[in-house]
Amino acid sequence: MMGLRSTSSRYGAGAQAFHWLTVMLVLATYMLSKGDRYSLYSAAADGLRRIHETLGVLVFIVVVLQLLWRLIDGAPAKQPMARWMAAAAKLVKIALYALLVAIPATAVLGTWLEGLPVTLLGFDIAPQIAEAHGLGQSIMEIHATLGNVILWVAGVHAAAALFHHFYLRDEVFQSMAPGG
Repeated sequence: MMGLRSTSSRYGAGAQAFHWLTVMLVLATYMLSKGDRYSLYSAAADGLRRIHETLGVLVFIVVVLQLLWRLIDGAPAKQPMARWMAAAAKLVKIALYALLVAIPATAVLGTWLEGLPVTLLGFDIAPQIAEAHGLGQSIMEIHATLGNVILWVAGVHAAAALFHHFYLRDEVFQSMAPGG
């Protein structure tokens, strides 16, 4: 049975739970973001917007907790691989974490600059900064672009994991795979 803490060869249940919860939250948040951004503020889409915003804030919270857990728990030993692969893996991991922080941050900042509240668990959090509608719109465009970028970066990450599993047949994929 897998323990909570990571070992020298695989991530523990704690790290895996944070990883896969982040994956599910990001996918759900993205799926609820489709369509014209301003249609999310229509009465008909209000529920979807509230869920999208809550999930986005939860992504940020889970990522902060995940990073704190990583400081406490550590990680398995590095798998032997070509230097360029190790560098690419590190770059993708840094990009993913940067996006996981930047996407919710730009959402909150852009929404508040537009003079709108952000919803968390059904409660509206009023803007904490002065309204600057044009700047808010620009930041929300950045937010939307970053939301698309993270799917591409995560796709590269997933493809690399599958490459390790099926082609290289090493333990990189297994170190984060649930179970055993």
